[in-house]
Amino acid sequence: MNPGADHKAQLLPLNANGKPIAGAGITVQFNPATYSNTWNITWNEVGQSLQWTKTTAGDLVLTLNYDSYEARTDVREKTKHFKERLDPGQSKTGQAVGCLFQWGKSTYKGVVVSLKEDFSLFLADGTPVRSVLTLTLKAWPQSS
Repeated sequence: MNPGADHKAQLLPLNANGKPIAGAGITVQFNPATYSNTWNITWNEVGQSLQWTKTTAGDLVLTLNYDSYEARTDVREKTKHFKERLDPGQSKTGQAVGCLFQWGKSTYKGVVVSLKEDFSLFLADGTPVRSVLTLTLKAWPQSS
């Protein structure tokens, strides 16, 4: 049994106020097999000891698989929405500033700091039909 199989993960582009941009959500083709989340812990030296200062949310790194081999189509047609909707310089659905990752009860609100696409399977003419997207989100600023 695949936990979360009933719920497809989504990435919802956010405007400058941190609200989702209507109609711009991206539903993943396959739910992530894994993702990683970090926390940053800050320490200060006090004499010859260390004193904890604060703990803040770190990055969320998602690895998403995409495949179009059976359809024999360019997999970039399935993945182009990430750059079109999440890159503030490319967004066609409004000025996307951040992104909300949502999968069942798991959520993470952040800004995209990197998007990498690795291609691993090709048709005879060189058309890529399988890719892995690695998306890194930095935590959305917390209200003071």
